[in-house]
Amino acid sequence: MSDFTKLVMADESDLLERVQKHFRDESVLSDGRTPMRVLRSLVSSPRLADYTVRGFNADGFVHVGDSFVDEHTMLADCTQKTYGVELSTWKRIRADLEVITGFGFRDASVTRIQVWPFDPMSLSFDALKIAVAVSYTDVELIREERVVGALNDLLDIYNFEADPKS
Repeated sequence: MSDFTKLVMADESDLLERVQKHFRDESVLSDGRTPMRVLRSLVSSPRLADYTVRGFNADGFVHVGDSFVDEHTMLADCTQKTYGVELSTWKRIRADLEVITGFGFRDASVTRIQVWPFDPMSLSFDALKIAVAVSYTDVELIREERVVGALNDLLDIYNFEADPKS
C-alpha cells in the first residue's frame, strides 16, 4: 500500500516508478482504470498561479495546460497559448510584461502563463504529462469534458481516468 502522507513534486527523479507503484497499490474504478484522485494523492500540482500577458517571448519555454495537451492529442487549443514559467523566472520577467484581465477570443497577442515552482523544461516527456494532468483543477475538468478525454488519451499507459466525478 502506498503512503498517502508523502506528496511529491513532478520533478522527482523517480516520479514514473512512484506513479506506477502507486497505481498498482491503490484501488481502481470498477472498470479497472485509476481515478485522478489517486494520481493527486501522490503528485502535487505544479501550478502556483495563472497570468494572462502581452509581450511574452516564448523562446525557450515549453507548452503546458491545454497547449501541451493539444500538441499530443486531438484537443483543440484556443488562440492564446499556455506556457510554463518557473517562479524565479517569472519574478524576473514580470515587470517587462503587460498583465491583462480582458481580451478578445481570437487575440493572438495574448499568452497564458502558468507559474510553476520548477522549470517545466527540466522534466522528461512522461513526467511533464503527469505534471500537466495534475495541474488541472476539478472545476476545469468538470467544465471541459474534452480535456478529460484528452488527458485520458495522454495517460492511457496508466489506464487513467481524469474525470473528477469518478
